[in-house]
Amino acid sequence: MQLELFYDVASPYSYLASTQVEAIAGDVGASVRWRPFLLGAVFQAVGSTTPASVPARRSYLFTDLQRWADYYGVPFAISPFFLTSSLRPMRVLAGAPEAQVPELTHRLFHALWVDGLDLREPAVLVDVVGAEAAAWAEDDAAKAALRATTDEAIARGAFGAPTFFVGEAMYFGNDRLPFVEQALRRARG
Repeated sequence: MQLELFYDVASPYSYLASTQVEAIAGDVGASVRWRPFLLGAVFQAVGSTTPASVPARRSYLFTDLQRWADYYGVPFAISPFFLTSSLRPMRVLAGAPEAQVPELTHRLFHALWVDGLDLREPAVLVDVVGAEAAAWAEDDAAKAALRATTDEAIARGAFGAPTFFVGEAMYFGNDRLPFVEQALRRARG
């Protein structure tokens, strides 16, 4: 049994979900398949935009994110680089061997949403993931893999991040994790 998590490190709600999914999956005997995709391309494809681009929602969003971080008991800070491009780090994740994706994902999320680092800077990316992994950002296979996963997410109905799949059932948003857990328990039988 598998839980698929489509995410972008630029999404603070994806960061929050990432702090919980492994424990949820582990409790029900499921595995997590980390599916890095490019959220900006998803927004463009579905004609949407980030909630933070709406001033009234932006103010509430920051409060809501902190409430979730407090609820989960995880560190969180609004990044000064919120709403900047995540293309290079997402290519790193798309180019990584599957076994390394969870650890690299956690490092990148922590760098952005706890330490407030600018992941667009090549030297920062090297510091966070190492030189070998940072080089994957320029690899044609990684670029193609990121496009393919993004296209797959769109084809399956994704419109934001995080998006979860349990089988073909889609769940959107960090706040849907209880439903994801329930679906995993049902799938387990």
